[in-house]
Amino acid sequence: MALRVHLLGRPHFERDGSTLEITSNKAVALFAYLISAQGNQSRERILALLWPDSSEEAARKNLRNTLWLIRRTFGEGVIEANGESLYLAGPLWCDVRELSAHEDSPEQLQPPLTEWQVGDFLDSIDLDDAPDYEIWLARAREQYRQMYLRATMVLIERHRTRGDWKYVLSAAQTALALDALQESFYRLEMEAYAQLGQRAEALHAYDTLSRMLRSEIGVEPLPQTEALRSSIMAGTYPAQITADILLQRHTRRKPILGDNPQPPFVGRATEMAALDSAFRITQSGHLQLLVLTGEMGIGKTRLWQEWSASLPPEDAALEARCLEATQTLPFAPLIQLFSDRAWLQRMIDQLPHPIPLWLAELARVIPTLQTLLPNLPAPTPLPLDEERRRLFEAFVQLVLNISPHPILIFIDDIHWADNATLDWLAYLMRRVSDQPVLVVLSCRSEDAPASLVHLLTNWERESYMTRLPLQRFTNEEAATLVSRLGGNPQLAQRVQAASAGNPLFLTELVRGAPDDVPPVLSELIRARLNHVSPTARQVLQAAAVLEQDIDYLTLRRASGRDEEETLDALDELMEASVLVERGGIYTFTHPLVAKVVRDSLGSARKVFLHRRAAEALAAIHAGRLEPKAAQLSHHHEVAGEFAKAAMYADLAAQHALSLAASADAIELYRRALTLDPSPERELHLGMALSRASEFNLARKAFLHALKVSIEQNNMRNAAEACVQMAHLSLASGSFDDTVRWANESNRYAGADAEDGLQVQAEFLLGAGLLQGGESLEEAEVHLRRAAQLATDGKLNEMAGQSRFELGNLLAQRGDLAQALEAYGESIQIAQGAGDTLQVILGHNNYAYHALLIGDLAAAHAHSESALSLADASAIEMPRQYLYSTRGEIAMLEGHWDESTDWFTRGMTESEKTGNRVQLANYRANLGLVAQGRGQLDDALLQLERAWQDLDSLQAPYLQTQIDLWLAELHLRRNENVAAWQCIQRAEDRMRSRGYHRLEEIASRLKQRANPN
Repeated sequence: MALRVHLLGRPHFERDGSTLEITSNKAVALFAYLISAQGNQSRERILALLWPDSSEEAARKNLRNTLWLIRRTFGEGVIEANGESLYLAGPLWCDVRELSAHEDSPEQLQPPLTEWQVGDFLDSIDLDDAPDYEIWLARAREQYRQMYLRATMVLIERHRTRGDWKYVLSAAQTALALDALQESFYRLEMEAYAQLGQRAEALHAYDTLSRMLRSEIGVEPLPQTEALRSSIMAGTYPAQITADILLQRHTRRKPILGDNPQPPFVGRATEMAALDSAFRITQSGHLQLLVLTGEMGIGKTRLWQEWSASLPPEDAALEARCLEATQTLPFAPLIQLFSDRAWLQRMIDQLPHPIPLWLAELARVIPTLQTLLPNLPAPTPLPLDEERRRLFEAFVQLVLNISPHPILIFIDDIHWADNATLDWLAYLMRRVSDQPVLVVLSCRSEDAPASLVHLLTNWERESYMTRLPLQRFTNEEAATLVSRLGGNPQLAQRVQAASAGNPLFLTELVRGAPDDVPPVLSELIRARLNHVSPTARQVLQAAAVLEQDIDYLTLRRASGRDEEETLDALDELMEASVLVERGGIYTFTHPLVAKVVRDSLGSARKVFLHRRAAEALAAIHAGRLEPKAAQLSHHHEVAGEFAKAAMYADLAAQHALSLAASADAIELYRRALTLDPSPERELHLGMALSRASEFNLARKAFLHALKVSIEQNNMRNAAEACVQMAHLSLASGSFDDTVRWANESNRYAGADAEDGLQVQAEFLLGAGLLQGGESLEEAEVHLRRAAQLATDGKLNEMAGQSRFELGNLLAQRGDLAQALEAYGESIQIAQGAGDTLQVILGHNNYAYHALLIGDLAAAHAHSESALSLADASAIEMPRQYLYSTRGEIAMLEGHWDESTDWFTRGMTESEKTGNRVQLANYRANLGLVAQGRGQLDDALLQLERAWQDLDSLQAPYLQTQIDLWLAELHLRRNENVAAWQCIQRAEDRMRSRGYHRLEEIASRLKQRANPN
């Protein structure tokens, strides 16, 4: 499948649904330049753009490394050379190419423009050391921004003519996220809101535009924008707007926050029961006040909607919503509560005795009443205090005359209520204390003004008020919601972590693009953060850059504020529910808050903050940088300090290996290699891959390191690459290759080989010769030389490995007691050297050979130690051997099913490594299990197949052992001639090899099989 390249917003690359990571800004910059410029581009032009201050030799070397990184990530054929020019050759889809091709016909864009990532071209890519590229980039960003906005406008106009106002609204808001000063899109947003009946939101959009224009460029909105606002204010545009607040009947209520598709309703059984209980008390004739509290998006409004949807048709429910924009408008939510013409008409029709005096008072603030009742008397002029009291009573009378049944009032976001409305609520509570009224308020405590806090405190002393805090979703509830939304269940845990259990955040994350903060969440979070002070904002930005394990001292250093300022800022941020503190560590209430803050940082400030974060962490943790190395690498990388970032990535990888986190170590080594490519880093990556049994990938890494080392005339690294290839060959049972690569290492290292390389080469020569069935004497010479050199050079790791392989040699010779002694020494040395892999192998071989001498207790103990250590350290490679030993112990004990299970699992592990010798060993063991069960035909089939599998391989010791097992089986089947032939083959192969133990077994079998 072709490569897909997304360059609008943060660069993103994928193939076959998998993301391709490339973290070098220069590599991304070069790739984007070739895509955007198209055609052949001269190397000279590219060098001048990207490495203007480097010498020609250094610049060309940088270009070669960058091209190598691009080809390594995207494929060899993606960039081709034509003399001194470069051009893109591979098939690919790119958003900016697609946009350029269909700017005037955006309906042909695939995928549709509404599904595209929104952002500036190459957002987050800044090259301070390449000023000419920055100039080109600025022009390209403006070009693609205008292209995107023009395409969006074409689509909006087409949907506008069809009356698709939801599309108009969504597309206009998306365009404004890209360019917040496009006044024409604000007008479209206002128009769409008005057409959808959301008049307050339309006016709020105008307010946002007005503030933006004044603060950014010091101007007022255009006359046509003012005219649109005036018509919306006057209610003349559109011709008729359907109010949000209606008297509900036996149908599901329209959502207060608009008519977007509602997510499935999950959980909240306790809260629904609390509402039921309050309603039952109301039905018995008593006032109840329920206050739903919780953070933004926790589901307060949705809880009310779900509960109220099932109310009986005769129960009236009034609903209103307070808005931040109307906090200074007296009675705004009450006017909304009672303004709908149809509702008022029905209410008036139901009143047995109209109350014209009270309605006349209300007509002061609800003009619709005057239209419905033109004969209302004019309100009597009264002193201000008396007029206010009469207006309060008029609203109460309207409530009490709705219906003889229990009355329900829901006011959403009461924290944004104006003071007059709060005063009326206090008045209402006193007036209807003996009436069947249920008032439900939703409130964000962190946004509640002092007047509301005081009011709630007073009400809480009364028996009629219940505060109902809504909790975040549990992992189980989050997984249920993700499943019902049709999301990938495997992503549930990640989405739950990002949303911190907030239902709104979780829903939007599931519906949105991976790794992006949906626009609706970004706007909500930015609105919350607009209220913090400048000092708190600086501390918040530093916290967002640090993101995890934020302690006070690091945050103060990173933010650059003094002690008192930092403490005040932290108090403010915790009060605003942006940060929380647990045990001296600060975390964000939602991870998305940190992401939105980071995304809002300008490029220069982002670099500055990450550099200062790195300096703070390095200074505070100077005594032990390893646990913080991954964070330090990240900060230096974002700051553009790639050499330092790579250095810390190496350190973090080593730390990960020490914690048995092989997968993390692999990713960190890959990151270091991408940041600052070198053969040494390729070798480190290969060793980590080998440890995780990723042998094919490890082999590629070692071979590439060898190739580059030779090109750079770095013979020491070339010798190291050969040594690692020899280790890899030994682990996969390719013993001829083990010897070949060990000799190659010696050839590259020459006479001046370092002790470590020389020891490893000697060890590998001995191990390869031993396992390959060559002379035990020759193998012993190399192994003892390796052991001596390692001991002299205090290279404990190699000393342990050499003693281990000498144990194998002694075992093949038949001296099992000395072999066990060597394995014990190997374990002890490896433990002192911290070589966990060698400790595991030592325990395993000790267990196997203890089994051969009949010490079943020691075999069990050492086998369990090996398995437990492999599990604890997450080292995969030795499992192919551990399962064999464990199965043979079970087989000796007659546990045939258990032994079969171990051998089957072992075959799977051997297939991963491509170890054909060990696979043949498992097949032979399965033959022995069949023989133990008395299934002699199956046993013969398995053993003969194992023998044949080894015929093309060099594993004489195992093949000789299988010959002797076959001889034993033929004797049980009374096939003495066939047994004799197997023994003859074994003796021919053992001649001059020194397999004394097997020679003794062959001699005993020969006496039983003698056809004479």
